[in-house]
Amino acid sequence: MQKPIIEKESIHIDNIFYFIRFVFKKYYKSTIILIVLFLSYKLISTPKYSSSISFYTNYEKTNQMPSSLGFITRLTGSKDNQLGFSISDYINSEGFIKDILEKKYNIEGEKIRLTDHYGENYDRLFSINPLSTIKKMNRNFMLVGSLSDEDKKFLFAKEVLLGSISYSEDRDTSLHKITIESSKFPSLSKQITMSVFQSIINYSNKVTNIKGREKREFIEDRLLSVKVDLESAENKLQSFLENNKALNSPALILQSERLERSITLYAQLYLSLSDQLEIAKIDEKDFTSSIFLLDNATLSFYKSERSLLNSIMLLLGFVFITASAWELYRDRERLFL
Repeated sequence: MQKPIIEKESIHIDNIFYFIRFVFKKYYKSTIILIVLFLSYKLISTPKYSSSISFYTNYEKTNQMPSSLGFITRLTGSKDNQLGFSISDYINSEGFIKDILEKKYNIEGEKIRLTDHYGENYDRLFSINPLSTIKKMNRNFMLVGSLSDEDKKFLFAKEVLLGSISYSEDRDTSLHKITIESSKFPSLSKQITMSVFQSIINYSNKVTNIKGREKREFIEDRLLSVKVDLESAENKLQSFLENNKALNSPALILQSERLERSITLYAQLYLSLSDQLEIAKIDEKDFTSSIFLLDNATLSFYKSERSLLNSIMLLLGFVFITASAWELYRDRERLFL
């Protein structure tokens, strides 16, 4: 019979330990069965593997190099360390997902598109994990009816890919780390990790080149305008000197100096724009990157899942808390007087 834990606003410590022993004795068989079932599930479940890559995004050779070398810098508010784009946003974009899923990877000696591999079981609802079954049923219920099988396969593969990517960033050092999980095939996670890294580099180069082209086109238009202004100022000075061969008055001297200053100003601006145009042309064709690889893609020595010991401890804790809560509720009139 249960002894009261709280009686007349007094807590009985001995009765608390008695209650704990009672719960353990009553539910230890059920706990053993759950542990056996859990171990059986772990034995038949597909193992997961992970691969990681880390890189910096603030590498610059010198401050005098083209702007594309400083394209990707830290995600801070500082002027000198402004990222051209957010890596976190990019790896969640449709362009990135299509780039990764449409590539072919070596899986057991065969080149297979990742969409076909990840989307292989897109129409299978039931699985060993009941939560996964409920999630799949809810997902299929929410899909638009007009989607084709290829669309459904792509959406399923997209969810698997996004669920397998872990991204972290150190804002102080601009160190980025990307980890990819993959089931069943260890080498696949490493291949996808390298593909993700290359996709980030390609996108950074693409944006740099586009900005370089836009800058070049703008400077070329401005250069033509400045050239016209320079020639116009030179023609005015030439006409002035032809009409006034003898500058014998302060007004004529002042007018001449003004025309010469205009020519000097436009000439300096023309030279400056010419220098910037050359830099913009370099940026437009520049495929170097400020991304500096720290650790190459490496396959983890451990499986990408919670350790067996931790899992059992969590299971024991869950069973004990659930059983205790039920017993406290069921015998609340005797336990709390």
